[in-house]
Amino acid sequence: MDKVEKFLDLFRELETYLRVEYERGDYRESTFMGTLFRIKGRKENPIIANPRYFDTIQQAAQLRNIIVHNQRIAEPSDEFLDLFEVVVKMIVKPEKVYDAMVVMSRIAKVGLDATVREVIELMHEKGFSKIPVFSGDELLGVFTEKALFYHLSLPGNESVSQNTKLKEIIPSIDLDGDPARYFGFIPRDMDVFAALKLFQRDFREKNKLEMLFVTEHGFRAEKILGILTLKDLEGAIQV
Repeated sequence: MDKVEKFLDLFRELETYLRVEYERGDYRESTFMGTLFRIKGRKENPIIANPRYFDTIQQAAQLRNIIVHNQRIAEPSDEFLDLFEVVVKMIVKPEKVYDAMVVMSRIAKVGLDATVREVIELMHEKGFSKIPVFSGDELLGVFTEKALFYHLSLPGNESVSQNTKLKEIIPSIDLDGDPARYFGFIPRDMDVFAALKLFQRDFREKNKLEMLFVTEHGFRAEKILGILTLKDLEGAIQV
């Protein structure tokens, strides 16, 4: 396969994906750039919304028209073809959250018998602002920087010390304890774009999604396979 054939195959793959994913199959060749501009304007896809990648697709559309309508008088350079292939792959076959998540073996976590002092020291050591709390494989909650302040704000809680164990403040660190800061559960086969939209949606709604927990099917009762933060997703998507 020569460079022109490879380029045209990639362009057709991108066209088909946009038709199915964003136009529900109602797509004509003449509307390609219109579709692209709509996706960019609505920020429906972080890759297309990225000016660098958008310019690459726009240049590809121009090159495609030249090749098709002028008997192949032009061809992509090796550098451009490589870049276009990467962009198409990121859009058409986005990475799954299972491949982008931080696996459980790398997650700093604690149990209910850990003291406040031990958790805070671990947070400082790792540079984290939140630490998941487990009982065996069961996720019970997340200790955050504001957990102690929230605990003291609850009725009947007058004091907390460095030796206080997490099981004594579990109402303040369970996943439903603080309505302003919360955590989501997603299936391992969700793509990174869909996961990113969860963070973006909550930003618009002025909530704060702290972290996503990855399970087999996205259910809270399932075993936690890994975690994802906004930083993890941005790194995976390369936006």
